[in-house]
Amino acid sequence: MLRLFRMAPVPRTARRLRTPRTTGAVGIALALLVSAPAAGAFAAPAPAPPPSAKSPFALTNPRIVAHFDFKAGQTPENLALEPDGSADLTLALARQVVRVDRHGGKHVLATLPFVANPQTPLVGAAVVSGIVRTKDGSLYVAYNTGTAETGIYRIAPDGEVTKFVDLPADGFANGIALDEHLGLLYVADSVLGAVRRVSLGKEPEVTTWATGAALEPSTFVGANGIKVRDRAVWVSNSDRGTLLRIPVEKDGSAGPIRTQATGLTGIDDFAFAGHGTTVLAALNTEASELALVRPNGTHTIVLTGADGLSGPTAVAIRHHKVYVTSGAFLTGIDPNLLIADAAQPKAENGKESKESKESKESKESKEGKQGKEGKDDHGKSEDHGKTGDNAKTGDNAKDEDHGRRKDQAKDEDHGRHDDQAKDEDHGRHDDQAKDEDHGRDEDHGRRDDQATDENHRQDEDHGRRDDQAKDEDQAKDEDQAADENSSQDEDQAADEGSAQDEDQAADEDSAQDEDDGSRSRAGS
Repeated sequence: MLRLFRMAPVPRTARRLRTPRTTGAVGIALALLVSAPAAGAFAAPAPAPPPSAKSPFALTNPRIVAHFDFKAGQTPENLALEPDGSADLTLALARQVVRVDRHGGKHVLATLPFVANPQTPLVGAAVVSGIVRTKDGSLYVAYNTGTAETGIYRIAPDGEVTKFVDLPADGFANGIALDEHLGLLYVADSVLGAVRRVSLGKEPEVTTWATGAALEPSTFVGANGIKVRDRAVWVSNSDRGTLLRIPVEKDGSAGPIRTQATGLTGIDDFAFAGHGTTVLAALNTEASELALVRPNGTHTIVLTGADGLSGPTAVAIRHHKVYVTSGAFLTGIDPNLLIADAAQPKAENGKESKESKESKESKESKEGKQGKEGKDDHGKSEDHGKTGDNAKTGDNAKDEDHGRRKDQAKDEDHGRHDDQAKDEDHGRHDDQAKDEDHGRDEDHGRRDDQATDENHRQDEDHGRRDDQAKDEDQAKDEDQAADENSSQDEDQAADEGSAQDEDQAADEDSAQDEDDGSRSRAGS
């Protein structure tokens, strides 16, 4: 954060701008703006490597998702990201923590305690600065008042605000970094030029972990942004325009401070782009820039004020999205939260860029060592120049760079062989798949023909059965007709025979009656 406002060098005991009590936070900010010289007015760092003219890392579609009111002291200073993509921002001069959702909606999570008579070094006003989020959803923020209220505060998931630990009132706690694996916070002190370590627990302990000229201010703000990566603590120094790396030794102590990059005028907070050591850094000057800093120390500007930045203060990255806060401390115009989309770094030949490959190698190396190293190995130093001899340190750095180039060349050759092998395997798989598909088509065709023949035979059998059934029905009909005709003939014959018998019987009865009558007449 707060590279807030620059001013001429003054004794450390007097580094506080006195302003009328009636002006409030906005008056303080405006007064400091007036006192701030141009971006290049403070001491320049040691000669820097030239910025690269071209970068494989691309940011697209930069857009401002939330604007803030500078007059109300809403000056975004730092941020932590939520799992759902929301961002928790500290508003330095408003003493607030606000959540910005993915659609730009804003909700105040907490307001830090009011201090009636703040004596904060550098600014004279109560200021909330760095912020980190732990896995349980708790937020830890740095609060500077110049009084006994100065310290780290915890904001619980339910919104309850409590003081977690005290910090020196004559210091200025700026950025906060989280080592959740070991349960530690690292806090950069911009005034006293130190890094403090705070244990996370029911009884937190504060120790001064690292000090040195590289962390001290040269004019106004020294150690500022801070992060933990690969068993080391990384710190930016705003006055000196440097990015520093401090290895964590086996016993947890700080190793020798090494300068990773120079020439980063106005560097504030920063974030690692991926799993390697490539960094995106906020350059809090009137030019309002976001720089991509490579492992070799060179850098490229990837966003500017033309994209919407207005005095950028902090950076965070998640799921190929880059979040940048702008506090507008040097301009007073449009403090905001900006989001841009990060494209995967690619080389011109379509293969992975050096930054992307280094990121993967770092991740694989880390995963491979996790099973072999316990918590005590977390602080293992990656630096080999413990002699303090600058010449030897330079030679070691050259050797390491030379080794990395050799390893990179081997990795590229290995990658090409892997790609060729994959292409050949892919071709064989394609041919095999085609043969299998052709065989399945032929089998399917034979099954179709066989099914057609069977259906044809079934149709013929069905036809024959139909004809046979018809013949049987016809024969039955003919037999039935014949039976009916025979029965009719028999009935007719029987009827005729019966009629004849009846007629004959009648004739016989008539003849007998006549005979009986004749005999009767004869007897009389």
